[in-house]
This record gives sequence, C-alpha cells and structure tokens, in this order.
Amino acid sequence: MNFSTICFFGLAPLFGDAAPWSSASVLFLVGPFLYLAFLVGSRRLVGDVFRNASPAQSPKRLVPWSVGTAFVVFVCGAVLFPLLAVNAISLLPPSWFPDFSSVQAADPSVVPELANAAERDLATQHPLARLLIRSSATPWAFQTFLLCFFVAVIAAPFAEEFLFRVLFQGTLENYALQALLPPSGTPRRPFADAEPENADGADATADAPQSAASDLLSATEFRWTDPTTPAERRVFYLRSAFAILIPAFIFGLIHAGAPETPEEARDPETLNRLFRTMLAAGLANVATLALGLFFLRRLTGATTGDVGLGPEFTYKAGRCFSSLRRFALDFYRGVAVFAFIAPVVFGVNAALRSFFPNAIVDPLPIFLFALAEGVVYWRIRRYATVVGMHVALNGTSFALLCASL
Repeated sequence: MNFSTICFFGLAPLFGDAAPWSSASVLFLVGPFLYLAFLVGSRRLVGDVFRNASPAQSPKRLVPWSVGTAFVVFVCGAVLFPLLAVNAISLLPPSWFPDFSSVQAADPSVVPELANAAERDLATQHPLARLLIRSSATPWAFQTFLLCFFVAVIAAPFAEEFLFRVLFQGTLENYALQALLPPSGTPRRPFADAEPENADGADATADAPQSAASDLLSATEFRWTDPTTPAERRVFYLRSAFAILIPAFIFGLIHAGAPETPEEARDPETLNRLFRTMLAAGLANVATLALGLFFLRRLTGATTGDVGLGPEFTYKAGRCFSSLRRFALDFYRGVAVFAFIAPVVFGVNAALRSFFPNAIVDPLPIFLFALAEGVVYWRIRRYATVVGMHVALNGTSFALLCASL
C-alpha cells in the first residue's frame, strides 16, 4: 500500500471545503496528545516483545516444511495465483464490471481533468491510489472504495505476512536454529541451572542434573534461556540477520515500478484495467492464504505453532473463544508496535518524496518497515502481531489517502 505524504493529522479534507476551522484545529491539537497517550499506554505491551521469557515470547522451533516445499508455495502465492486470477477475470463478461470509459465518453472533461490536475502526484503513486483517486468522480466510487479497502487493508496484509514472514522467514530461521539445537534424537544440554566452567577450563555442565523433563525435550525448539556458548550465539544472530534481511529486501523490491506515463493517464481503459487488476489481487491473496495453509497442514503436518498462531490456538468448541482472544491480543500488540515505528517510516517516505518527486520511492520505507516486522516475528513468531503491524500501516495510509480526496 502506498504511503501518503500529507501531514499525519491533516484530516481537514474529511470535512469539505466549507468546514469550520475549529473542527480541523481541534483534530490538529488533540491528535498528537491521543497518539502520545496511546504510546504511553502500550509501552509495556510492546516491551514484552523484546524481553526474554516475557508473556509475549514463544519458543523458537524448527518448521516442518523443506526449502523445496516453501519455494513451491511461495511461487504459487506470488506468481501463479495472481496470473490465474487475472486470466479468470478476463474471461468474465465486461458487463459485470464498471465501465469507467463510458463516463469519459459521456463527459470527456471528467476523467482527463482529474488526471491532469494531479498528474505529477499520481504518476508515482501506487496503482491502488491512482484507481481510488480517479474513480472518485465516477458513479462507481463507492464500489471502488470497498474493493480498494478490502485489498489494501484486509487481503494483502494477511496473505503477504503469510508468504514473507511465516513461510519465507520461517524457512530461513531453520538455518539459524541449526547453530543452537543439538542433532535430532539427542538430549538437551542442562537447562538454566548449569554451572559455569571450572578454573581449569573444563565444562562443569557434564555433571549437571539431566533428570528434568525440560532437559530431555527433542531437539525441535529453542528457548531464550537455553544455555549456549558465545560462538553459537554469534552464528545464530548472523544467520538470523540473514533470515530477516532477505525477505524484507524482496518485499521492498516488489513495490518498485515505473511511474505512470501521461498516455496511460489519458487512456480511457486505464481505470478499467486497474479495477480488474485490484479485483484479481484480492482473489489471489485469499487463495494464497487459504490454499497455502491447507497445503502446509496436510502435506507437511505443520501445526498452529509452526505458522505463528501459537501452540494453544484451536478450533475446538469451548476453547475457540480463548484462541480468538489471544489472536486479538497479538493483533493489538502489532498495532501498538506500528505506532512506535510509524514516525520513522512515514518520515523517511516524506523525505524521499521531497528529494525525488518524480521517482517511486516506496521500496526503501517499505523495506525498513519489513525489517521491523522481521525482527518482531523473529522474537515472538506470532502471525497475528505482524498482521496487526501491516494492517495498521495500510489502514493509516488508506485513511490519509481518502482524507486527501
């Protein structure tokens, strides 16, 4: 979802041109205080993410799927499903979709004037922003608004976090955990009560008690309080950095593109193509999430803990409500984390737009945002938390975009 460059609290357009200045002034004055109050109220919840053995922590565990399986699911979700959705929509009757070109034919001044008035601003905007802005003067403005809201705020965050964090980063984290976990079938080293090395350098953990059940767990998960050597820690952190950087880099890279040309802005069919593309994107995102989870569950035996929902998540009657409540808490934690990093992300985006007004600058701020998501998922492996961060980002950007119409 593209970022808006207008002021974070500049919501006066919501009230129209004839709005009393008092309303805008109240929002401008009260907004920062509400934002700061939210930060203060959420600081402990966000802090749990970065404290070892905190209530937010989950044991890091090996995911059961292989690199090949992850590659197949990722390609299907990122390439195959979008292509199938576009082709399927192209086969449907044109009468099923809005015909924006008919509005231009009936009143040639409507679409061109809207495009020319903001040609410089829209040329480097995300296609969704161009569709929403240019359709606002058409009879299908509300339908377009609902479609864009669904794709940007709901479908895209859930599907993209599944692909890039759960699947992609989760697979790379297996490589990092291999630096800490003992070979499969061997007992764990003594847990937190291990003694330090003797004066002569001999490792005293050999005489530590091995009877505790926590010491005899299979080598599939790592807890932040597990004893490890400094060398193992260094290798683990370096490999973890690789597992976070690569998905974030690719996630930012897919948001790069070429600015819209004046010919495309004046083409009567441009809005029709954008509308169908957004619809195809929404369908592809739904298919990616549903079929991806089904594939991992049935063919690899992945559990709810493996996909970031937590080992306690269940659909069983009587416990479903507690699972949904935990999901909602994790989601809210993601919204709170986003509130802390939003000034950096929006600030970098605004600075880049001021320096490069004719270029698409989305990849860099999105890369920074994806790095933050990667660190959070690496710390707690909670799918709902990174989805909450993504929904908060897209929802804020979408609200500011609507406010600028």
